[in-house]
Amino acid sequence: MAIQGRHGWFFPELALAISLTAFAGFALTYLGPLAAGTYAPVSWAVHAHGIVYLAWCAFLPVQAALPRRVFSLHRALGVGSLLLAAAMAFTGFLVIGVKVQAALAGEGPDFWKAFSLPIAAGLVLFLGFYIAALLNRGRPEWHKRLMISAGATVIAAGTWRLWVGAFGSNDWAMPAALASTKLFIVAGMVHDFATRRRVHPAWWVGLGVSVAVEAGSLLAVGTPVELPLARAIASFAGVFGWMY
Repeated sequence: MAIQGRHGWFFPELALAISLTAFAGFALTYLGPLAAGTYAPVSWAVHAHGIVYLAWCAFLPVQAALPRRVFSLHRALGVGSLLLAAAMAFTGFLVIGVKVQAALAGEGPDFWKAFSLPIAAGLVLFLGFYIAALLNRGRPEWHKRLMISAGATVIAAGTWRLWVGAFGSNDWAMPAALASTKLFIVAGMVHDFATRRRVHPAWWVGLGVSVAVEAGSLLAVGTPVELPLARAIASFAGVFGWMY
């Protein structure tokens, strides 16, 4: 997932900012308590998802900073990132599905029944942008911008933790977290305009698709479609829940 281009270190630095945001968010609720020995016992799937999620976030700036002359190394690491992305998707949908299943049964917080929609939507968006970036490996200008969009989308869970840590658990924390992730895409658009006098269409794809999907998922909360969508998400646990 090569990102470094002719504009020097902007893309590696943007990738690093995404990575640091993710680690900062999870330091509050996962890494910190885990290091202190105060993290409550949970399923292996929760830890597996946390590990592969943060590993992918760490891969992003490393891959972005690799110069073109070591493309063979970049390609080898790209295979590793592909495996991480697949593991992120499986463990993510497993954890979300189990949580939603418990909420629907009245055995878990209603948070998961409602906000599982934008959480699952974010994971789908990540996979979509990531696959699109891979399909555009031969077009570096598209590839690196789509990979940034994938990274920005997938850290919504981290930005949500930052908002909750700063202002408490409020219903508006989720919309604020989703909006925050768009700042990385907007930063890329501003950089493009400042250096190229035009915004690359990949940024419009990243911004437009993510805003449309995430806004739609938020608008669905509390409507008649919330329950059917939550049940659809829980169905993943119906098939793979025995692995949790």
